[in-house]
Amino acid sequence: MTNLSNIVEMLAKQALGGQQQPQQNGLGGILGGVLGQLGGQQSNTTQGGLGAILGGLLGGTQPQTQAQPRTSNSGFSGGGKTLLIAVLPLVLAWIQKQGGLQGALDKLRGQGLNSQVDDWVSTGEGANAQVDQNTVQQLFNDQDVEEVAQQAHSDKKDVYGAISQVLPEIIDSLTPQGEKTNKQEANDDIQQVLSLVSGFFKR
Repeated sequence: MTNLSNIVEMLAKQALGGQQQPQQNGLGGILGGVLGQLGGQQSNTTQGGLGAILGGLLGGTQPQTQAQPRTSNSGFSGGGKTLLIAVLPLVLAWIQKQGGLQGALDKLRGQGLNSQVDDWVSTGEGANAQVDQNTVQQLFNDQDVEEVAQQAHSDKKDVYGAISQVLPEIIDSLTPQGEKTNKQEANDDIQQVLSLVSGFFKR
């Protein structure tokens, strides 16, 4: 197993303001809590895809205009916590579009991020290397980012900022054994989380 669920759980809890849901267990319960509180009853069950996920996730939230910098290797801070969890499905879907984890790593290295990728994949201690927002803009589809920005009532630059914070954490969480990590297992975990998030809006 990878550590993807740990990162998702952390982001979800922070989006809830640290509130605990004692009656809910596991990633599914925690995501149910954050999606229920953030989305309310506004999720659009007739619309599929990323738009439906983001619409339900962000419905009823207050506009987030700043994605704050990561303060440590294990957490995020500031007022952009809702935006950080909002870009999560976007980042995971992007990895899938590259053909999975290995394809995403190759794509990132092809953009000149060799040292950053090596740092994210490594099992060493310390904060993950940062990625420039301009580089992120070249990687992600502008229309997808615009969709997130509209749903979150944020500027696109703030969405790119959130992606630049979440992406290193996701790659780190997907490679707990470094280069020896089972890539297929990582891809399965990505699909599981995406299916779990999507599932809440099909109910």
